[in-house]
Amino acid sequence: VRAAAGIDAIAHAVESYVSSRRNPLSQLFARQAWRLLASSFATAVQDPEHPDANTNMLLGAHYAGIAIENSMLGAAHATANPLTARYPLPHGHAVAVMLPHVVRINGKAVDHLYGELCSDIQLDGKGTEALASRLEELQGIADLPLRLLDCQINERDLTIMAQEATEQWTATFNPLPLREQDFLKLYKAAL
Repeated sequence: VRAAAGIDAIAHAVESYVSSRRNPLSQLFARQAWRLLASSFATAVQDPEHPDANTNMLLGAHYAGIAIENSMLGAAHATANPLTARYPLPHGHAVAVMLPHVVRINGKAVDHLYGELCSDIQLDGKGTEALASRLEELQGIADLPLRLLDCQINERDLTIMAQEATEQWTATFNPLPLREQDFLKLYKAAL
């Protein structure tokens, strides 16, 4: 539960930072949330009694929530919702699997913003791939699923879920407008 909730809060920070409705206030809170969450997630998962890590995770989740209220989310949540509606998959697991793939596709439009997030936590690389790789690393540290196949998602459902993803309100705020075939590519990349 700690890992699933934590990665969801991280997704809130990342998605609201680049949302098509981003603004200075939402980016301020999203970026501070990212700093707190990304730097504390591994410790909070590995040492559940660590007071500083827990404090940072709670405060980061709160800040990410403020960011959402001021800018909304994006395609990671739009793709997660059909997954959790069709399968007994926790929301945080669905978001965790999809977020790195969404970051990679959105990098076409917001690589510079992803670079800002990377610089906040001193990642070796800058931009889209560095961020996506860090997110996958956090998934691994927390023993969260990395692929849809790890979650027993059937490939035959991807087409209908792609159509359902286009109907999610969060999809409308993704920084890169996505169509049904784009959502299908995201699901296939996550298989």
